[in-house]
Amino acid sequence: MRSSCADTKGRIGAPARGVAAPATDWGSLLRPERGPRVAVDPRTGGLLLRPTPLLVGEEVAGVPAGQLLTLGELCARLAGRFGADRACPLATAHSARVLAGVVAQDLREHRKPRWPIWRLVQNNGVLPPRWALDALYRASLLRAEGRRVTRAASGWRVA
Repeated sequence: MRSSCADTKGRIGAPARGVAAPATDWGSLLRPERGPRVAVDPRTGGLLLRPTPLLVGEEVAGVPAGQLLTLGELCARLAGRFGADRACPLATAHSARVLAGVVAQDLREHRKPRWPIWRLVQNNGVLPPRWALDALYRASLLRAEGRRVTRAASGWRVA
């Protein structure tokens, strides 16, 4: 087995296979200098909002303890707020993933989480599985807020 000071191409300082890579600086992905953009959707001709992580964070911050927000509801809220026909679901999900990474980084650095991102679920009620903030941790936070969370084949389902 290789040592942890050289990666598979022999570079010094990179982790070996099976060892977690250094944490991403999620805060740099917030990009506060970029604002949301509303443009004409080339497929439908309607107005399409491309939200930013900070805009998604504003909406998520307004979700009270014990309540949930689905990605579809989030897209509808954001589109209505900016007068667009719809918000881009991919950009919205990406922004939520960035926020989850920032919250995970906050917790690693023993800081209070900036947004209650654990209250955001997929449209089917399942916690998004591939976020930097562990799904089991998010499930435990939701249980502490009084939500019923069960393990399903597709992940953690929140009722």
